[in-house]
Amino acid sequence: MILCFGDFELDTDRYELRQHGECRQLEPRVFDLIAHFASHPAQLFTRDELIDEVWNGRLVSDTTISTCIKNARKALGDNGVTQNYIRTIRGRGFHFTKNVSERRTQTGRTPALSGARPIRPGNTGPCLLILPFRTLSGNPEIIRLADGLTSALSTILTRIPLLRLSARTTRYNNTAVAPGARDLHDELGVDFVIDANLQEIEDRVRITVQLTDARSDLRLWAEQFSIPANADSAIDKGVVAIIAKLEPQLLRAIYNTLRSNDGEPNARQLFLEAYSMLALRGWHHDSFSVAAELLRRSWTLEPDFALAPSCLSLVMGFGERVGLIGDRDSARAEALDAAERSLHLDSMDSTVLGFSGCALADIGYPDRAIRILTNAVEINPANAQAWAALGSVCMLQGRLDEAVTHLDHGMSISPLDSRLSIWGAFLTLALLLSDDVEAALQQGQLACQRDDHSYMPRVILAGVHLVREEHERARQTLDDAYRIKPDLSALQITTLLGNELGGALAQFGPSGSGAS
Repeated sequence: MILCFGDFELDTDRYELRQHGECRQLEPRVFDLIAHFASHPAQLFTRDELIDEVWNGRLVSDTTISTCIKNARKALGDNGVTQNYIRTIRGRGFHFTKNVSERRTQTGRTPALSGARPIRPGNTGPCLLILPFRTLSGNPEIIRLADGLTSALSTILTRIPLLRLSARTTRYNNTAVAPGARDLHDELGVDFVIDANLQEIEDRVRITVQLTDARSDLRLWAEQFSIPANADSAIDKGVVAIIAKLEPQLLRAIYNTLRSNDGEPNARQLFLEAYSMLALRGWHHDSFSVAAELLRRSWTLEPDFALAPSCLSLVMGFGERVGLIGDRDSARAEALDAAERSLHLDSMDSTVLGFSGCALADIGYPDRAIRILTNAVEINPANAQAWAALGSVCMLQGRLDEAVTHLDHGMSISPLDSRLSIWGAFLTLALLLSDDVEAALQQGQLACQRDDHSYMPRVILAGVHLVREEHERARQTLDDAYRIKPDLSALQITTLLGNELGGALAQFGPSGSGAS
């Protein structure tokens, strides 16, 4: 369908804004905003309503909305003074001032002007509702803690790509008993519900959190946490503890839901399947191969979907760096192309920046990667992957104090899944290069513990043992790496540990017992 207004045509099938036949360059979210306004001319929308419709209920700041409206006006040759297309009604919201006509494109699709807003194929992702955390006492300090935990958890979960967080939480603030999960699904269309209660026990607070599948009303996960009762320090400690256990369970639920769906998956579903699988199964040769194919299919189905090529760039770039991809020259070329394309499509999404920046560092562009990754964590300080990647790049540049700080911070705010094994391996190496051998030993052992099928932390831990002159332990640990990767080469060992230490370790080779 084509929406016509003033000198412009908005093609909702081709995702193009044309003025006198010439295409105007738009970021995807700006296109969605203009399409939403043009589909509902003269209708007033509050900021909350725009969040629901254009940002799919995600938590976004007023600055983000204002910037998007500013860019939409700029694309239309408008500004905040003239407001010829998008007018601000102070204290109430925004509306589209132009008359809009419509015509069908050659595809013959049904016009959407009188119905729901036109969206890109598969634009919706899974939707989560976090109910206000409830207290079992009237203690104002505990009530403040409950409110703070609810808000902080809602903020940090926005880092999961395509996860929509319902903004309609406040309607249940003063409700004695919240509706059941199935009722919430029927009323709001949410897929998953998180709820929790807080109970004060002496000088501590016990928090019981549960995750429910709203469609089936089945509880997927529940756990109790105990934290100090002081609200100022407890919010940070509580959120870190909860998110570490909750996020992997939420990703597992999303992954299982996608795998059980009938029919051909769309681009967004293919991306989510790849992203969730990497988190749950770990970063290995097999998982990288499957993820790469899923991401290529996603990108083919929706060429302007930036998350797919950005994640593909990370898979190919990191895979090339550590030897998880067979044809390394081809992998480097694909990683570079995918990173460039994703950054062209969306240079303001923290996840896109985190993936692409990591890939560029892995294939030899560390200076550019530093700038991109720094931008990623400024946009979203909860982006644990970007923090870890930033630390890894600092290590490549010899900035070891910064490397340790960023890697440690990224791990501290990350979920407890197999990615910690990879990040822990690089933290081990940064500590080793900083001559903090004891701390490196502890981190290396923990990194190996976190994933039984990752060879990288074992190679690096073997290097730590070698520095400690524990030759037999170095041999045993390297044998464990050969168990996982029988074709482990001297080049892959020196890529991780450097020529001197890696070369000395590679001389051990696999022993008969270790390679079995």
